[in-house]
Amino acid sequence: MAEVLTHETVRRLRSGDSSVMGEIYDSYGATLYAIVLKIVRSEILAEDLLQETFVRVWTQRERYDSSKGTFFTWMLNIARNLSIDTIRSSTYKMNLDNRTVDDIVGVEEPESADGIVPETMDLRDLVRTLAPEQQQIIDLMYFKGYTQSEIAEEYGIPLGTVKSRVRLAMQNLRAYFDDRT
Repeated sequence: MAEVLTHETVRRLRSGDSSVMGEIYDSYGATLYAIVLKIVRSEILAEDLLQETFVRVWTQRERYDSSKGTFFTWMLNIARNLSIDTIRSSTYKMNLDNRTVDDIVGVEEPESADGIVPETMDLRDLVRTLAPEQQQIIDLMYFKGYTQSEIAEEYGIPLGTVKSRVRLAMQNLRAYFDDRT
């Protein structure tokens, strides 16, 4: 999916026009919520983190740099980082230990009707060009929020191997973008 917001919308955001936040939320809210929910696996927490994401988009609007990526990617990184920081926190881990079955059952992972999240489709297509072991690592880290240590532990791969695969994947992705410029 192409960048939904126009340069004018981003300009309005940077100039402090708060009315633009509704447009941004309408364009990206559902997709960001789905990504956050996939990481934290709690609808209530995902809603809170989505709200915090949009607060940060507003308060950190001057930090967006179009030369480093799309507006959606910038917001995705804010949402993803907030989510990962949350699941790493001791409060989250304590609450996770105290959940009941009722808290867990019924949480679904929302997707579009055909199972595709349009905003990440191009990135997923690009990741599919990597070697299978690199694809797996990038999918787990970027799209599912795993840390390198968690990947190593869960899949029985040495941490050094995980780090090497990440490094090689990033080099390959960087080469792709260097070729485009």
